[in-house]
Amino acid sequence: MNDFDEQYEDEPQQALDPNIRKQLREAEKTRKELDSLRAELNAEKREVQFTKAGIPDSGIGELFRKAYDGEANAEAIRSAAEQYGILQSPAPTTSSGDSELEALRRAQGATIGTSGALPDPGQEFLSKVKSASSADEVLELVRQTANSNPELGIWTSRASF
Repeated sequence: MNDFDEQYEDEPQQALDPNIRKQLREAEKTRKELDSLRAELNAEKREVQFTKAGIPDSGIGELFRKAYDGEANAEAIRSAAEQYGILQSPAPTTSSGDSELEALRRAQGATIGTSGALPDPGQEFLSKVKSASSADEVLELVRQTANSNPELGIWTSRASF
């Protein structure tokens, strides 16, 4: 035995104060709750990163979510998903110039017997509807188009305004 044990060998063991034991039990319970909440928060953060990366939450995306164990940021997740074929890598966009569009319109015009320099009446109508700022403007466009372009198949049951 060492000196420490010999010094306190004769003294009776003192039990902890009941209040201290209660506080220790509460602290242990709080620590377990905190650990549980921390794990839940980390799982939610991981799910948010998968969603940001565009990984579907069903089918093969669900399997990827369960199996992935790399970095938990959207870029790394997206890169791994593209590597495994879950996401398609973005195709390079080719911008068609105005001259290309004009050439296509001329070619289309040659096949349907018009000059092709103007956009298709249906496309023109849809662009006007998209730019309308109110329902009244849309109704007016429908009325005008129904009267002036019957070949588009747009009609209204309302009489002329």
